[in-house]
Amino acid sequence: MDWNTERVVPKEMDVVASDIQRISLKNHLERYHVSSQWLKKRFNGHNARILDIGCGTGFGSEILAEAGEVLGVDFDSEAIEYANRHYKTSRTSFIVGDAEDKKFLESLGAFDAIVSLETIEHLKDHRAYLGWVAGSLRAGGAFVVSFPSTLTMDWAAPHHKRDISRRAARRLFKKGKFSILDKHKQDYKLDMRDVIFETKHNRAMPTPPLKQWIKIYLTHPRLFLMRLYQISIGGGVLIAHQQYLLEPKKNHHG
Repeated sequence: MDWNTERVVPKEMDVVASDIQRISLKNHLERYHVSSQWLKKRFNGHNARILDIGCGTGFGSEILAEAGEVLGVDFDSEAIEYANRHYKTSRTSFIVGDAEDKKFLESLGAFDAIVSLETIEHLKDHRAYLGWVAGSLRAGGAFVVSFPSTLTMDWAAPHHKRDISRRAARRLFKKGKFSILDKHKQDYKLDMRDVIFETKHNRAMPTPPLKQWIKIYLTHPRLFLMRLYQISIGGGVLIAHQQYLLEPKKNHHG
């Protein structure tokens, strides 16, 4: 399977992998390990039923299986086929499904934990998705979610539908009636030379057409100036991610 910024395939990486690929893998693995630690502490040995939605090639579901039995879901049938070949065990299973398909989501039933890493920035209606999550967690359930906290719409559109700052995330969770139990953040810089190299040599890496870049920068001139600073004297393009352990507020009332 081809690697790209939205699809990480650890077993297909080699010693000549670019810095971007290595950094991306490190950060994806870290997010899953943080999630697993949170859930192990939360359920304290109870064999939790866990949904890993947007599981990709399945490597993260294997990590989450330390905390319970994991169902991995992804819309990409090729990724699910890969996951079933490489990561299916007695504690992990994988199916094709769409996080924006309400009927499909409702057919999955209830879970002790739902893990949704780097997913909601792709969804057209992320608020409806959060409503489904709240209604699909069992009593005492937990929701682990992560997404970028820096601006991404210049290079990630149309795959990303929105950028969510840390302040906006708190407002989003409050409106969705979630309480924040724990949080984790990642901040790192990418050398622009690596970004250009990866874009030129990795055809699987999603990048918007030139007209999309122009449109974004014309409508968001401050973003253009920020990128100019990062590329010239800022030491590289700043990338940051935010990750939260949440519970629906109804859980406070039993």
